[in-house]
Amino acid sequence: MAVVVGKRLAAALLTAVLSTAASAFHIPHTFQPRTLTATHQSAVANDDSSSVSLSATPTPILEGGSTKAIKLRKQLQEIWNDPSNTSPIILSGPKGSGKSELAEEIVYQLPSWQTKMVHRLRLDDGINFLDTILGTTLHPGLLDDLSIQANTTLVLKGFQSQHVDSKDSFDRRGELIDVLDTLVTKGQFYSTYDNSTKAFLPRIIGCTQRPPQYFTERCGKDFKATFIKVPSFEQRKSDIKAIAAAKIKLLETNFGLSNVQLSKEGRQRLLDHRWEVDGDAELDSELYSGLELLAAEKKWNPFVTNSLEPRHLLVNAYNEKIRKRLLYDVPLLRNIVMSAWVPGKTLTYIVTPVFILINLILFLGPQTREENAALTIFWAGWWPGIMLVFPFLGRIWCTVCPFMAVGNIFQEFSTNMGVQLKKWPSWAKDSGPVFAFGLFYAILMWEELWDLPQSGALSACLLLLITSGAVVNSVIYEKRLWCRYFCPIGAMNKMFATLSMTEVRTWKSNCEGCTTAECINGGSPTVAHDNYALKGCTMDLKNNQLRVCDVHELCCQLSAPLGQDYGLPWLLPQSIQSSENMALSQVETNFWLGGIVCILQGSVLLHFLPKLLSGFGMDPTIATVGPALNASFATHALLAFAILGFPGGLSFIADSLSVPLESSVKVLRRQLTRTPAENAAIKTLYESMLRQNADLSAAIKEWDQDGDGSVSNWEIEEALKLLDIPEYEYGLLFNVLGPEEGRTVSSLFDEIQELYFDVQEAQQGSTGLSATFRSQLSKNDFETKLTFVEIFNRLDKDGNGFLSKDEFSSMSKGEYFKKPLSEKELNTLFDEADVLGIGRLNVFEFMSILRKNVKIGIQEIGYGYLPLSWGSLTAYWLGLGMQELGLTLVRVPSTFNVWISQGLRDSIPQYVFDTSTIHILQASVMLVSYIASVALTQKLCDDNRIGPVRFATHAVTQSIGAAITLYLMLSPEVIVSSYR
Repeated sequence: MAVVVGKRLAAALLTAVLSTAASAFHIPHTFQPRTLTATHQSAVANDDSSSVSLSATPTPILEGGSTKAIKLRKQLQEIWNDPSNTSPIILSGPKGSGKSELAEEIVYQLPSWQTKMVHRLRLDDGINFLDTILGTTLHPGLLDDLSIQANTTLVLKGFQSQHVDSKDSFDRRGELIDVLDTLVTKGQFYSTYDNSTKAFLPRIIGCTQRPPQYFTERCGKDFKATFIKVPSFEQRKSDIKAIAAAKIKLLETNFGLSNVQLSKEGRQRLLDHRWEVDGDAELDSELYSGLELLAAEKKWNPFVTNSLEPRHLLVNAYNEKIRKRLLYDVPLLRNIVMSAWVPGKTLTYIVTPVFILINLILFLGPQTREENAALTIFWAGWWPGIMLVFPFLGRIWCTVCPFMAVGNIFQEFSTNMGVQLKKWPSWAKDSGPVFAFGLFYAILMWEELWDLPQSGALSACLLLLITSGAVVNSVIYEKRLWCRYFCPIGAMNKMFATLSMTEVRTWKSNCEGCTTAECINGGSPTVAHDNYALKGCTMDLKNNQLRVCDVHELCCQLSAPLGQDYGLPWLLPQSIQSSENMALSQVETNFWLGGIVCILQGSVLLHFLPKLLSGFGMDPTIATVGPALNASFATHALLAFAILGFPGGLSFIADSLSVPLESSVKVLRRQLTRTPAENAAIKTLYESMLRQNADLSAAIKEWDQDGDGSVSNWEIEEALKLLDIPEYEYGLLFNVLGPEEGRTVSSLFDEIQELYFDVQEAQQGSTGLSATFRSQLSKNDFETKLTFVEIFNRLDKDGNGFLSKDEFSSMSKGEYFKKPLSEKELNTLFDEADVLGIGRLNVFEFMSILRKNVKIGIQEIGYGYLPLSWGSLTAYWLGLGMQELGLTLVRVPSTFNVWISQGLRDSIPQYVFDTSTIHILQASVMLVSYIASVALTQKLCDDNRIGPVRFATHAVTQSIGAAITLYLMLSPEVIVSSYR
């Protein structure tokens, strides 16, 4: 008999073709003998199901050694071991779990007297041929024809989609479902042709997404049927390899291939994929395409490995189109990363000695950049180098960081001396960013006031200051507390590295189901020489957190050698980036980290202080005043402090002004674009929803009657009828809500409530300004990106559709608010929301109180300034590097006090770029970073549902910052003095 292996192998499956002609008879399609494309044994994995008498080529869905696969095989065997049983068989599971394949496998093994004829009915097709199935008063239907045929099996294949386009289609589908429910649960149906209830003798095999409880609730516990719960591919990840191997055996002959294997890396690719939509059919499609690619490769390279590699699989999946897995595609790179030198021996034998040597040169050598090559490399080489590295290799600097290399030595010495290191303090997570911000501010002030770029000893002191922080933390606390929370350079790297084209990713499947957390706790036996795998991640990060890894991109990789890779940029425009890769969901926004970004942009302005002073009619020599107890130095210090904080202060003021302005403009726009009748209709609708006091499930069912998760226009109209909204207001509400199809219930509820609050604010003031200040400049910031309905669902622990006071109080524990609320504040909010006074909140009351008391903080939008800050720093330091880094060799002799003749000095290569080239490059970097900042800010505003006024305010602020910076950089008279 024919076995179905998804859509690609559906040729063997003969689906019932329902004729539209008004025929009195239905010509049945008999089940054809199954033809095998290959033979292989079932993978029974030495379990109790090894006695199962599966067919020579069982459906691949039955493959695997997981408990779910074993249970599935046992259940099928129980059916086949009872040939006299004719009760219905119900295969229950999500879409794409392989129910159709299992149905065909069951049919194949049923007694021959039950399968002399096999009919298959797809309900998606059946809804269009209802009269043909059920019959009319003039002619019998398909069920009439089959009802007396006890030697027949009817396979019912459930709806692939719950969506319907109209109320009429919804009613017809409901009629079909009711008939089939009775058919399955009671073994009978009502014959329209005979005008009587008739018994139905054929055996029924049903494929449905409904759970078994649906049938037992309708028919009681006495309902006799065999239920088989079919797990999804996501629940059977450990079986993917066996299932894929079986499917490959069935498919490979179509391409003239044989004995094709699935490589270890290819298996990881399949395991890492989300099989959520239509897993079985998608796997068929991917294997089919992979074999097709392999066959094409073999035509021009007969010696290619006879296996499916990552390059063959999921190549059309969205996330794979924008990703290149370098560690698998470039074996040499993988070997380098996996070597003992990365980073362990490199830190010990290269980084630390070089760091000590540089500090000695800075201390003992000449004290100006013109004579000290180490000082030149530090300021004209390290800064532009690290800024240029960020877009390509992210935090690669932290992999070879000398500060923590020294810290490691002291930590190892302390532990060898018997010192018991402490666990990380709980306050570090919150206090760390504040400390890093304050220290960075102080360092930038120190750099300006003491002119660190022109002092070798002070530059060395700066390096030792940061090193001392790493050392002190290393001898007190375990692992790398300094790197994770307190290091100012690490905080800067953390923000700028999010722009990186490459990143270390872990295969999702490596971490799923893990309970030991060896990547954090240590003890992993993966690589014998890898201390990080043996001791655990020094950053206390799990492998699945590597996207936001604070430090060791490469060393963390070793903790799970089969599962890391680099990917192309995930920080891409919204139009070409999937939601799961969006920046907002991956970047930990923090006010103080955003502050570091702003003061770094301010530091660029500070380097042009003489030009700024001249522009404002002040004495430019103030910028050169060194440390002293006089008014000039105090003025210099105050100006430096103000200029560093200027970009952040400007953006904060702009955001503070834009919030009420945006709300006012929105309310005013609503007033101008909506009639009083439309406003009244909105008020009537929302207050009717509120008074209804329905639980969440009932409310959703009213608006999403077909249960497809989206709301169609016909469903809105039916919901309005249930709410007793006057019919003359239907058109008004549709004008306001718009003709959009496919929106979710959550988004629709949010939109209705937002419209209602617009009406309320407009009624409280002429422009709604006072109401805006009350509702928007409010008490707290919101942590989560979930919709209000999704939050409600999470808080509703007992699932009754309402929130009790205890459930509502759990909001603070769930970290929905950035600042935890006290019990008194929570009780006040609850009492304010409980307008009906019954001690519980329905979804609309809950949404109402949240909309009054939360706002989107500037840190959510401030991340958009990151590219501009990077561009400003890169352009500035690149200019210095292009002027001075090429002079490093000629400064080496003076660094070590070695005299050389002028002729020999002149023969040493010197590279200095001309001013026009520097300006062109600086302008290009600034232009690209400015465009990226505006685009990213727009995306962040879209993600947080922030309106155009607030976005425009920040875009103007970014434009001002970019224009000022570019003007200062391109001023020819400061080309030298700015790099003092």
